[in-house]
Amino acid sequence: MPVGQRYHIETWGCQMNAHETERVSGLLEAQGLRRADGARDADLILLNTCAVREGATGKVLTRLGELRSLKESDPHKVIGVLGCVAQERGAELFRRAPHVDLVVGPRALASVPRLLEQVRTTRHLMDLEHYTESVLYGHEQIRRQDSRKAYLTVIEGCSKACSYCIVPFTRGREVSRPFANILSEVRYLVERGTLEVELLGQNVNAWRDGGRDFADLLREIGAVAGLRRIRFVTSHPLHFSQRIIEAMRDCKQVCNYLHLPPQSGSDRVLRRMKRGYTRRHYLACIGALRQAVPDVRLSGDIIVGFPGETDEDFEATLDLLEGARFDSLFSFRYSPRPHTTATEFTDQVPRAVQDGRLARLQERQRQIQEVANRRHLGQIYEVRVEGPSPKGHTLCGRTAHGLMVHFEAPRESPDSFVNVQVTRTGIHSVSGERVELSPGTSPITAL
Repeated sequence: MPVGQRYHIETWGCQMNAHETERVSGLLEAQGLRRADGARDADLILLNTCAVREGATGKVLTRLGELRSLKESDPHKVIGVLGCVAQERGAELFRRAPHVDLVVGPRALASVPRLLEQVRTTRHLMDLEHYTESVLYGHEQIRRQDSRKAYLTVIEGCSKACSYCIVPFTRGREVSRPFANILSEVRYLVERGTLEVELLGQNVNAWRDGGRDFADLLREIGAVAGLRRIRFVTSHPLHFSQRIIEAMRDCKQVCNYLHLPPQSGSDRVLRRMKRGYTRRHYLACIGALRQAVPDVRLSGDIIVGFPGETDEDFEATLDLLEGARFDSLFSFRYSPRPHTTATEFTDQVPRAVQDGRLARLQERQRQIQEVANRRHLGQIYEVRVEGPSPKGHTLCGRTAHGLMVHFEAPRESPDSFVNVQVTRTGIHSVSGERVELSPGTSPITAL
């Protein structure tokens, strides 16, 4: 596309999707494109998409329908679909939405500039290859949204065979990014002022490079001078080892937070999901972690209404909540996805039953979180300022373990670190006031 034209990207999904938007933005700006204020002002409109649940795909298709009028009013606009919906639907997107020009899968994003050179003469261009080298990218070109916190992809794809999950189809098999390449990017970022990095992967703790495992990676990144915080998502229970627990315990830069999805509390359902572990294994993982890191904050994912889930299976999941005591939980109805074996199961759970179970699960989790957050009352935490608070307070930010804090304070620049004393607790966040500490005292940097 000509130098000086404007682009607009809309993003759905997880942190990896957000980071891939940063990468594509950098590629476009390296070609001379400028960021637009919105879709109407853009010459190029890209939807970077998620397909992990049926509803996410539906939202993308609805948005494509809304963009049709923009294309009709200005045929020179270029519209593209990137990411997992592109991989899931492929050429079907051109049939459903003929005004779409590009369809590019998540492992082929580096081809976007090349395809844009052809789009004026050849419409309906597509690249759905699972390129192994997708984990290698020029980090110097990334257009990062946050000057102090940075996402880093360390492993891409998934080699598991969970019966409900479309990710192995959309993102391909696991490919680990080389250790030296990761460390080079971390050092590059820290030299330019980054204080926090978040390591990304569909199964981030499955990362390997030769004899090094994910625990080694955490320790090596933690040794980079000037880095304040290290986070990582998403971990798989099968790869959550004692070595990782010890690295979290020993490395002060690693945040005391873990997202470890159980998906169900029923062994029978876990077998049908092909998760590869038992309820007992999962509880043992988090028990060992809490023994080593008592102040860890834990979150997870739960799917209710999986095919064949009985009342007894669901009660086992409710009981798991009592044992796990999640600080936060992402819970969903089972959503049939193409290219997965669970869609072939004949014992699908009725939607009304799914809805009822989801409501019960979420209500119990709200009660657990409300009690859990009360332990923060009166505590003083180090908080990284993220910006203005949407809840009537001056500012908001997060502690090292990921707790959202809304607080009153003179205006601070985003990404500064302040000490906040918690004066009020809620279900999803806490509120407080900025305080100055006496010499020789320190805030609680985690819980």
